[in-house]
Amino acid sequence: MTFPRALLAAWMLLLGGSFSTLAQAPAKVKLKPEVEKFIGQMVQQHQFDEGALRQIFAQLKTNDGVVKAINAPATSKPWYEFRNIFVTPTRTSAGVVFWNDNAEQLKRARDTYGVPEEIIVAILGVESIYGKRTGSFRVVDALYTLAFEMPERAAYFRGEMEQFLLLTRENGMDPATVKGSFAGAIGMPQFMPTSYRRFAVDFDSDGKINLWENLPDIIGSVANYLHHFGWVADQPIVVPARLSGAEYKEIVDKGFKPHLTLAQMLPKGVEPTETVPSELVAGLFTMEIEQGQEYWLAFNNFYVITRYNRSKNYALAVFQLANAIARERESQNSMQAAPTASQ
Repeated sequence: MTFPRALLAAWMLLLGGSFSTLAQAPAKVKLKPEVEKFIGQMVQQHQFDEGALRQIFAQLKTNDGVVKAINAPATSKPWYEFRNIFVTPTRTSAGVVFWNDNAEQLKRARDTYGVPEEIIVAILGVESIYGKRTGSFRVVDALYTLAFEMPERAAYFRGEMEQFLLLTRENGMDPATVKGSFAGAIGMPQFMPTSYRRFAVDFDSDGKINLWENLPDIIGSVANYLHHFGWVADQPIVVPARLSGAEYKEIVDKGFKPHLTLAQMLPKGVEPTETVPSELVAGLFTMEIEQGQEYWLAFNNFYVITRYNRSKNYALAVFQLANAIARERESQNSMQAAPTASQ
């Protein structure tokens, strides 16, 4: 996509850290009051050039594709439809290949942050199919639309626009060329700009953080993110529940955030279908299947996954894809290790 020369010049002023007034700045364009306020804050708090920002925002408008996508996200689908999109043989097989190719870095991330290899791999599989789909929207368009044209979560997305502009300036990137998701998430792990600046790590110590192509940084950053939100090594994530009576409904109503121990749930007719320590705290949630409902006990680590994407569909898909990847990899390794008939 070709960009107007004046706009590119404005971006370069931002990237280069030069905050002088543009010599050939156009006449002052009237912008929305919310945009004017945002520009003032960026100038005051972060020393951005006002003229350059005005040139940038004068070029932006609502992206209809973003509006359509944000109003019908995949996570809103029934579980049985969502699962069929993300827990697939293709993502599983590709996940095994990714794990084999990056086994050393994945192990190092597990040793450093406590997050199992299969969880890191599954998140990358769900988010971008291991980098194949990192988004086709210009991030600046997506964030402008959500921050200034849609009131529902405008404050949140204005914060992300702020962080995006800071991120591109810090890393010498041209914001006009950065592509991402309809929500403004970027790179292989689909980090929002705030998460990129807060949780991305230089895992190979090369002095740079690159979440598009640098696999050690990508792997380490996903693990660091989950660690920051409270991942506990070697604890269960989620298990199916067995129910009796009717008192369990009041536990379901409180959602999947852990709030009762399994021992406290037992008298209310809720028990795990697997052996799990009774002192663990859990939440109880339901998922829609084609013939009814299924019930799951969510522990701390399940809740941590929902900090990546606040959807029980998302977290359960990550869990099930992770299990599928681990099983297939173990099966392949067992077959390779087995002696042949001639041996």
